[in-house]
Amino acid sequence: MECFSKTVATDTNILVDFSPEVNQIIKNGGKIISAIPGTTTNSNNALVYGKVATQASSNWSEVYVRCNSNYYSGLGGTTTLTLLVVYE
Repeated sequence: MECFSKTVATDTNILVDFSPEVNQIIKNGGKIISAIPGTTTNSNNALVYGKVATQASSNWSEVYVRCNSNYYSGLGGTTTLTLLVVYE
């Protein structure tokens, strides 16, 4: 297992590319079993309420974490998204 995180500007809809990290696991001989998106948090000490999902191609060459944050007006700051990758 490995956990990756990326921090981006907070927006209503966020799409973060984790393909390079996942592809490195595959290049090192790992077989991807699952990829689980983590909780999103905001730099202004607030939870970002909304749906978080993993979006991936069938061969795992493209892997994204999508967040429809539905953040309240004025939240601003940055949002951190995480991806837990399970492989063997």
